[in-house]
Amino acid sequence: MRAGLIERWLLVWHVIYIGGLIITLGISLWRTRDNWGWRELALVAIVAILVVLYLRVVAFSKRWPHPNWFIALYYVVVICLLAFAAWLNPVFIWTTGMLFGQMFGILPPALAIPGAIILVLVWIFQFNDFRLPTNWNFTDALIIAGQLGMILLLYLYIYHLIRTSQERALLVNELRAAQAQLEHAREQEVELAALRERERMARDLHDGLGHSLVALSMQLEAVQRLYPVDPERASVQVDEMKRLTRDSMALLRQTLEGLRLPGLDGQALTTALPRLCADFSTRTGLSVQCEVDPATDNLRPAVSETLWRISQEALANIERHAQASVVALRLRVMPDAVFLYINDDGIGLPPGAETRPGHYGLRGMRERVEGLGGTLNIESENGTRLTARLPRA
Repeated sequence: MRAGLIERWLLVWHVIYIGGLIITLGISLWRTRDNWGWRELALVAIVAILVVLYLRVVAFSKRWPHPNWFIALYYVVVICLLAFAAWLNPVFIWTTGMLFGQMFGILPPALAIPGAIILVLVWIFQFNDFRLPTNWNFTDALIIAGQLGMILLLYLYIYHLIRTSQERALLVNELRAAQAQLEHAREQEVELAALRERERMARDLHDGLGHSLVALSMQLEAVQRLYPVDPERASVQVDEMKRLTRDSMALLRQTLEGLRLPGLDGQALTTALPRLCADFSTRTGLSVQCEVDPATDNLRPAVSETLWRISQEALANIERHAQASVVALRLRVMPDAVFLYINDDGIGLPPGAETRPGHYGLRGMRERVEGLGGTLNIESENGTRLTARLPRA
C-alpha cells in the first residue's frame, strides 16, 4: 500500500477501537444510570487507561515497531483490564473481540496465537460467570476448538501473504536502489571517459603538435635571418619546415582519428579486432599478427568493451612511441578468464611510464581492467608485452 492509504486505513482502526470502548462505556453507564457506584467509576477509569495506553503505544508511538516483549506485555495488561471490565459489566466482553484484529495485525504468530487462545478462554469464563464450565461435553469443546482453529488457520494464511508481500516489496526496493546506483555509476563512467579523452587529446596536441609549432616558429626566425646572407641554407631550412609541417598535419590527423574511434556498438570482437589491426597495419605499415578466439563472441558486454578499448589504446601507444616493426595481438578464452596479449618489438617503455604526469593511457587501461576484477601486467624488455586478464563471470 501507499503510505497515505496505510495512514487512512490505520486511522479507521483507531477510531473503531477507541470509539468502541467509549460506546460500550456509554451503554454500560446508561443501563445503570439510576444506580451508579464504584463499579461505574472503575469502568470509567479502565476505559480511560485503555485509551491512553492505545494512543501511547499504538496510535502515536514514535518508536515503532516495539520489541515483542513490550507488545506482549501491553496486550497482557489490556486483556486483564478488559476481563476485569467484563466482570464488572458483562457488556464489555464484546470489546475483547476488537483485540483479535489488533493482535493478528501487530503480533507475530508466536505471540498472536497464545493471545487469541487467552481471549477465547476469557469469553468462556465470562459466559459461565467466571467459573469453570460444568455442563460442557466433548462435542461443545470440539466445536469451539474447531472454530478457533479455523480462525487461527485463516490468520496464518493472511500473515503469510503479508510477509510474502513485504519481502517482495523489499526486493523491489533493493532492485530499484541497485538500478539507480548502476545508472549513477554508468553516468560517472561516461563522464570519466570523456575527461580522459580530453586529457589524452590535450597531451597529444601538446607533446606532438605543440612541439612542432615551437620548432616551426624558431625555424622561421632562423630563415628570416639567413635569407639576406645565405639564401641556399635558408632554402634548405624551408624544406625542413615543409617536412615538419607535413609531419604535424599527419600527427593531427592521427589525433583526430583517435578521438573518432568508436566503441564496439554491438559488434563481435572476432570482427572488430581484426579490422582494427588491419587499419592499424595499413596506416603505419607495420606487420600485425591478429588472433582472436571465436569464443570471445560469447563474453559479457562489459568485458568485450574493455578488451576493445585496451586494444585501441595499446595500438595507439605503439604507433606513437614504440618505433616497432612487428606487432602481435592474441585473444584467448579460458574456462574462467579471458586473456589479451599485445606484443611489439619496439624500444620498450621508459622507466615510470605509467606514473608520468600528463600521461594517462596506461593508467586508464589498468583502471578499466581492475574495475572488472581483472589484472594488467606490462613488461618492457626487448619490446613491450601487455597481458590483461579479465574474469568471465
